[in-house]
Amino acid sequence: MNIGLDLGFGYVKGVNSQNKRIIFPSIVSIGFDRPLAGIFNTNDIIENLHVKIVDKDGENSYYVGNLARREGFSNSFALDIDKYTEPEAKALLSTAIFLLTMNENEPINLVTGLPLKQFQAYKKAFEEELKNYKALVSLPEYRLMKTVEFEKVTVFPQAAGAVYYALLEDLDKYLLSDSYIVLIDIGFKTTDYIVFFVEDRPYFLADLSGTIDAGISKIFTAMEQIYTAKTGSNLDTGDFITILNKGSIYFKGKYIDFTEEITALKKELAKLIEKRIYTSLKGILDKVMVIFVAGGGGADLYPYLKDVHTSVELVKDAQFANALGFLKVAEIQK
Repeated sequence: MNIGLDLGFGYVKGVNSQNKRIIFPSIVSIGFDRPLAGIFNTNDIIENLHVKIVDKDGENSYYVGNLARREGFSNSFALDIDKYTEPEAKALLSTAIFLLTMNENEPINLVTGLPLKQFQAYKKAFEEELKNYKALVSLPEYRLMKTVEFEKVTVFPQAAGAVYYALLEDLDKYLLSDSYIVLIDIGFKTTDYIVFFVEDRPYFLADLSGTIDAGISKIFTAMEQIYTAKTGSNLDTGDFITILNKGSIYFKGKYIDFTEEITALKKELAKLIEKRIYTSLKGILDKVMVIFVAGGGGADLYPYLKDVHTSVELVKDAQFANALGFLKVAEIQK
C-alpha cells in the first residue's frame, strides 16, 4: 500500500492508495486508562485516539490529536525544531499509519517529508529510523491492534510534495522554458518557499529556496495577549483553533468576537512572508511564471498574498497538497 504522509507541526495529514484521508492535530499527551470511555465514546475513532505503542523502547500510552487537546495533560502543539527524533513524533506517525491501514495487511511504501530547514540535517537519520521502525499499535478502547512497519521509506523536502501535486494539474500550462516556479507552503510553525527553474523539466534551486521561521503559530502568540485582555483568562490550544476557524468563542454566557483581530493578524503575517519572499527572490521575480500557495496556513492567508506577484494561485486541496504529492511519488516508485 502506498501512503503519503505530512507530519506537520500543526496537523498530521495522510492519504493512502485507496484515497482514504486522515487529519488530526499534531498534539500528543501521556495517556491513561479511561474506564468510563466506553459509555461516552462515539464510533468516531479519530476523535478518541487513546493509543498504546509497544516498540524497542518499551510500552507507552498516549492521547493523540483531539483527545489530547480535550483531555491531555498537555494540549500544546509540538513545536520543537528537532521533534522528528522524539517519541511524540513516532506516536503521531504510528497513529496515522494505523488509521490508514486499519483493515489492510499489505506492505507499506511510505513517502513523507521534512521542512526545508530540517531536511539536510535530519533526512538520512529520519529515513533510516523509519526503515527500521517496528511497533505494535493498539486502540484498546476499540479493541483494535496491528503491527506498523515499512517495506520502503522515502523522505522528501516537504514543499516539494505540494509542488509535484500542483504541477500535475496541468503540466503544459506551467512548464514554460526559461521560467521559474515558486511554491509557498505555510504551516503552523514555519513557512517554506521552494523554487524551480524550468528548462526541459523543473530543476530544484536549493540556493533560492528556504524556510521562514513564521507560521500560523505567530497568530496564536499574538492572540494570547488579545484573548487575556478581552476575557481575563488564558488562551489554550483548543480555544485558539475555535477562534481561528469560527472567529468567535463562547465565554461566560456569551460569544466574544475576534474576527477583526484575526483578520488583522493574518494580514500582518502575510505581509511578513511577502517581504521575505520579495527580498529573497527579487532578482528572478520578473521571470516567475506562477507562485503557488499551499498548506493549511496557505488557505488561511491566500486572500492576503495575492499581490506578491501577478500570478498567485492557491493549490487545490491546499492543506493536503503535500500528502497528495507524496502519494503520487510513492505510486510512481512502485
